[in-house]
Amino acid sequence: MGNGESLRKAKRKDFSYEIKVRFTRQDHYTSVMVKDISASGLRLIVTRLVKKGDLLELKMCINGRDIQCQGKVAWVLLLRPSFGDVPSFDLGLEFCGMNAQDKEFFDKLTGE
Repeated sequence: MGNGESLRKAKRKDFSYEIKVRFTRQDHYTSVMVKDISASGLRLIVTRLVKKGDLLELKMCINGRDIQCQGKVAWVLLLRPSFGDVPSFDLGLEFCGMNAQDKEFFDKLTGE
């Protein structure tokens, strides 16, 4: 088990899915891809630089359930450009402000 693996708070599940994110100081939502999920957060690929600790607004519709909450950036890694010279970032978000019903939904979805 790698060092990052031991720091995780919850079991991860591969989950390729598109959600809407509103970045800090942005007035509109941007579509981004989720790479994996857990009961406590998401891993995303984005083309916008964010900092650890930033709060992002999230909108998701998963299995017909609309979910809105915030995500706090837990970590950020620069990825190699895959198309041209556009940088992309792999980042981990920890859910914040999620209601109890949505938390329970994610627990069941991820098998926690």
